[in-house]
Formats: sequence, C-alpha cells, structure tokens
Amino acid sequence: MSFWNKVGQVAKVAGEYAAKEAKNQYEGAKERSAQYAEEMPDLSDRQLAKICLTEAQRSPIKATAARKELRNRGYETMEDIKSI
Repeated sequence: MSFWNKVGQVAKVAGEYAAKEAKNQYEGAKERSAQYAEEMPDLSDRQLAKICLTEAQRSPIKATAARKELRNRGYETMEDIKSI
C-alpha cells in the first residue's frame, strides 16, 4: 500500500471519529436542553434572571432555557431581566 493510501485511510478514520464525537456532543446538548426546559417553569422570575445573568459563560444552554422562559413570562429585553 502506498504512503498516500495510508494517509487517506488515516484521514478517513479521523474524520469518522470526529463526526461521531460531534454527534455525541450534539445529542448530549439536546438532552440537557430538554431537561432545562422542563426545570425552568418551576423557578421564580428572580431565579431565572440570575441564571441568565451569571451562567451565560459556563452554561449557555441553561441560560438560553432561562431566557426563553422569561420571554414566555413577558420579559423581552436584557434590561427587563436586569430589573427583576
């Protein structure tokens, strides 16, 4: 087998592995998003605002779920959220 055939096989295996890992990460994020969506309606406005303001860097999926719930409750802008 030639050198370039081996390089091609290695690249193929690496690409398949990367695609599998990306799919696993997507599925995990999708599950966390669904879990957060179930939890958020039980929290108070103040708790949701705190999540939006403090956890956007650490857990953007959680912060997005909290912001979505606040929008459902009538808080449209970040200024509205900060005023809670």
